[in-house]
Amino acid sequence: MFLMETAVVTGGTGFLGFGLLSELVRKGIFVYVVVRENSKRLKRLHGIEGIQIIEMDMKNISNLGSYVKNIDVFYHLAWEGERNDFSGQMKNIGQTVEAMQVASQLGAKQFIVTGSQAEYGIICNEKINENTPTNPNTAYGACKLACYQILSCLAKQIGISLTWVRVFSVYGEGDNPNTLISYLFKCFSDGKTPELTSGEQFWDFLYLNDAANALYLLGEQKKEGLYNLASGDNRPLKEFILEVREVISPDSNLIFNANLGKEVVQLRADVGKVQRELNWKPQTCFNEGISNIKTSSFIL
Repeated sequence: MFLMETAVVTGGTGFLGFGLLSELVRKGIFVYVVVRENSKRLKRLHGIEGIQIIEMDMKNISNLGSYVKNIDVFYHLAWEGERNDFSGQMKNIGQTVEAMQVASQLGAKQFIVTGSQAEYGIICNEKINENTPTNPNTAYGACKLACYQILSCLAKQIGISLTWVRVFSVYGEGDNPNTLISYLFKCFSDGKTPELTSGEQFWDFLYLNDAANALYLLGEQKKEGLYNLASGDNRPLKEFILEVREVISPDSNLIFNANLGKEVVQLRADVGKVQRELNWKPQTCFNEGISNIKTSSFIL
């Protein structure tokens, strides 16, 4: 019987990466956290027991064996670059391939990578499941998809299990400042009216702790293959925005402008596979998650 006792996490100071390593530590798993050299976010990790910090740029990931000898699962979340910078995005592919090779050399049974809903491209009027055709329209989505295809081939050659997780929209404490949720918090806190589209497009928000728990379970249960990761709560974006206002500042003004931008992207995730195979479902409703952020003083 497989038992996960040790794991590597790259991108551990990022939003989702930090949530994941926190979940792994709570479950009693020792985590080797690979962080960028001289990272400004390194202080996030100070004082956390059950981890070993390894300052290493991804371009040097082949040297990981100098610090780590045997691991059970390798979680690869590190990925950088502007969404439409093809040359920058393509560097991630080579680094991820190298990370998988290193994981195999270190004895990892499983290589878990966070992909993205961006691999599907623009989907207008249907739910997105793992069999939905991929048609990315950004460098980010295209390179994530290319990376998945390359790793699928490599995994068979070197004998390691690949788990590719297409993450949809995750929110929570310490969220990045450029997300919609962070933008709404700032506007409401500053007494400003946010600039919004009509909000009629469907969306899906998954709370950070629930996302981290699903990633943990994928490793603990040694699940292999492709998974969508979202809440399954697909609603018009306007409904989510109204909930945020109700929690943060009920009297704040809101104007939904149908002429502000095109609304063709629909995030309507089908999460039947991940729920069924992991016996998992989100534990935090959107309203509760927003309330948790409100009471948190942490800013990424």
